[in-house]
Amino acid sequence: MSEPSRVAATAVLTVLTDDAGTPFTAPEVAEHVGCARRTAHKKLTRLADEGVVETKKVGARGRVWWHSPPTSDERAGARERLRDLHDASRRLMRAETHEDVADIAVTAAQRILGLSLCGLWLYDPDRAMLDPVAWTDEGVEEYGEPPAFPVEGSLVGRAFDSGRYRVYDDITTAQEVYDPETSVRSELVLPLGSYGVLNASSPAVGAFDDVDVSLSRVLAANAETALERADRLAARRARRRELERRRDELETLNRINALVEETIGALVGAATRAEIERTVCDSLASSELYVGAWVVERDSAGRVVRRTGTTDADPDSDSIPATTEGLSGLTPAATAIEEGTLQVVSHVDDDRLSSEAQEVARDVGAEACLVAPLAYADTVFGALLVFAPTPDGFSDREATAFETLGRVVGFITNATNNRQLLLGTTAVELRVALDGTNAWFVPAAERLDGRVTVEGLVPTGDDALTEYVTVEDVTNDTVPAELAALPAIERVSTLATDGDQWFGECTVRRDDAGLGSIAEYGATVRTATATAGRGTVTARFPASTAPREAMAVTREAFPSAELVAKRVVDVSDRSVTTVRQAVDDRLTDKQRAAMRAAFLAGYFDSPRGTTARELAESLDIAPSTLHQHLQAAHRKLLTTVFDDLSV
Repeated sequence: MSEPSRVAATAVLTVLTDDAGTPFTAPEVAEHVGCARRTAHKKLTRLADEGVVETKKVGARGRVWWHSPPTSDERAGARERLRDLHDASRRLMRAETHEDVADIAVTAAQRILGLSLCGLWLYDPDRAMLDPVAWTDEGVEEYGEPPAFPVEGSLVGRAFDSGRYRVYDDITTAQEVYDPETSVRSELVLPLGSYGVLNASSPAVGAFDDVDVSLSRVLAANAETALERADRLAARRARRRELERRRDELETLNRINALVEETIGALVGAATRAEIERTVCDSLASSELYVGAWVVERDSAGRVVRRTGTTDADPDSDSIPATTEGLSGLTPAATAIEEGTLQVVSHVDDDRLSSEAQEVARDVGAEACLVAPLAYADTVFGALLVFAPTPDGFSDREATAFETLGRVVGFITNATNNRQLLLGTTAVELRVALDGTNAWFVPAAERLDGRVTVEGLVPTGDDALTEYVTVEDVTNDTVPAELAALPAIERVSTLATDGDQWFGECTVRRDDAGLGSIAEYGATVRTATATAGRGTVTARFPASTAPREAMAVTREAFPSAELVAKRVVDVSDRSVTTVRQAVDDRLTDKQRAAMRAAFLAGYFDSPRGTTARELAESLDIAPSTLHQHLQAAHRKLLTTVFDDLSV
């Protein structure tokens, strides 16, 4: 959108001076200038108010304006000064910045007034100071660099604050002289609205006549208008840049979302955790948006180590550190893994990065990096590091997209671990010893002076887990109260008792449920027992899990865990055929018949295809007998499926 045309007061003044002494009406001036009558009338009225032209009323509603004819010398000088003023006004209307306006105004003031000491100051509201932005070269040579003037306590500041021009015939007689030793005598200060002042000075006393003041006031008014226009242009450019930035950001975000979707699609077919991580890193590094991607984790000693990584320069580069040497100072990665929160490093020279980490980032051409935790529920499998080639390379929306990707990768990793554990033929088994209080069942056994075994656990919410517990060699009446007194236990319920053996439910706070953290990782807790202040936990991890990774997960759940044994175990007897055979071997003929009849007759459908009474009649048994057979068969079936599992 183009700037609306404007008519400078100098154009109107030129019409009157060309025919000095001749009265003109506003319509006549408008016709000469090529503007609206109202515009010409406003300009003429302003020139008359400033004393530049004369005016009088003619008739009832008419009015004329004229410019008194000067002498021949004055006429020649005035015409030259008006041309300079008119030319400056046109150039001011084309200026696009405050600096351009200041340079044009100061040059014009020097030519119009014939003075070497002219300058323009702009107001700084934060400091309440008027700062020089343009100054004549001759003025610098004669008087030195121009000073900044305070609004309070200076003649220039007083004029700016009042919004009215000031003419000082001899500033040494005025109060608030900024520099009492100055050689300046006469000074003309012209406020530019809220922008600042245009100032002209002379070493002579009484250097400014009425014509000087009038022409300078017109110049100042045009400069103020030009400054306003420059602000509008700057705001328009800023809006355009913001729109372009948003458009570029939207295009980038669309490309990122497409990249994330493609990556997620590629993950569906990944069979192992290593394949999942390699797929993610390769997909991101091959994009023109990023220069590399790594997956890191914590080892058993708590250090950050790299699992896999790719850079666009050389996907198989040996310069990518495989251990902690290049990543030990990457605190954002440790924070992402520890707290499960996304971290953004806008510049690689950030103090949070060690010099080694900064060197690694620069080696791959990175200026910024993002760390997204790979998490499922409360389990963090590691972190995804993505490197961008530009500073501030990650927008808020981009970070949100990577948070989503991290959760998806965590979910798929957990599902893959579970699938490998359920369908694989081998597993990594760790047996660790526990002491202290970081496993609630250890102090429980010591408090009860008996043996405490966690038989299984079931997630019941974001803040707690239900764990099924057996306590042996203890007087049953005391067990619920003793367990409820533990800080980790929120609620205790008794399910069964048998002599000195107690079985019940314990609701455990999530922060104290270390077994839950291991299970969420995709591992299977085989045993968890404690006696005499000492506990042991045996857990099985997918065969693809490195022993150090399994130990790191275990120590994250139980910081005092000490490795007792590790081995690779055969779990091939858990195939579908083997499980079916095991179930069949456990059922009696009557239980098998009742279960099969109920299944085929639709008893387990919803809605049921038959009732218990109808099913019992078909088997020629009592309904109570049918319920006994079905309940016993259910128990044996579930025992076979969950026999080796705690979740």
